[in-house]
Amino acid sequence: MTDQNLTANTFSDDEFEKPKLPTMLNVLTILTFIGCGIGFLFNVFAPKLWSFSKEMMQKAQSSGQEMTAKEAEKMQKGLAQIELAEANMIPLLVIGVACIALCLVGAIMMRKLKKDGFWIYTAGELLPFVVTPIIMGMGQLTELGNIFFLVIAIAFVAMYATQRKFLVR
Repeated sequence: MTDQNLTANTFSDDEFEKPKLPTMLNVLTILTFIGCGIGFLFNVFAPKLWSFSKEMMQKAQSSGQEMTAKEAEKMQKGLAQIELAEANMIPLLVIGVACIALCLVGAIMMRKLKKDGFWIYTAGELLPFVVTPIIMGMGQLTELGNIFFLVIAIAFVAMYATQRKFLVR
């Protein structure tokens, strides 16, 4: 009977505890959850935003105010982009929601310390920058807003990559 008690006590509770979530990984996943929520809202309201922007540009053109040739050209390009986005609304919204879902699933998996979560997250983060220019044209890659979001996406993927050593499952 003492032998059984001795062997039972040789295993400590620490050996069976789940590994703790590192602080950096915790912060990154929380930021990802927030970003996914904001991205989802923008995706849902994108058609309304496009419509509003289009109306404002058309009002500006018909207001009678003089515009420089550069401003008029920029306005025409903007209207053309909005019309192209409206024409491809369903594929753009599906891609957006699917990529947000991939990022969300990847972040949840990484919170559970699963290695595959990193790759799922990375696919969800970078896929829009590959697929959207195919639909909307390569000009999308040179717009300042898209460059900003690409830099943010690459930064998050890089920060998650530093945490891969903690993903043990």
